[in-house]
Amino acid sequence: MRSLDIKDGPIASVLVADELASTPGDSLDVVLRLRDGRRFVLTLFTLEHLRRQLDQALSFVTPGMLLVKHFSDEAILDAVRSAMSQDIERLGVLQPLINQ
Repeated sequence: MRSLDIKDGPIASVLVADELASTPGDSLDVVLRLRDGRRFVLTLFTLEHLRRQLDQALSFVTPGMLLVKHFSDEAILDAVRSAMSQDIERLGVLQPLINQ
């Protein structure tokens, strides 16, 4: 995992698994860490991934879908910022707090 430290408002960092990001046309999980201590997991998808899923089924249903053109730091940060502006609680999966 690597961290995108963006220090953007309530966002402290975004954790990305590099090995997944190098696989085009797949899905990618990222962990969004907020300054208030909450962490959310977000799943990003590309159109290629959705096409592949629909080649195997008549439908594809997933909550809180975030769609990106491709996996790049810029696209990941744009998706995370969009999720924050559209109610992160609906789009991400809240993770338990880590006891420090």
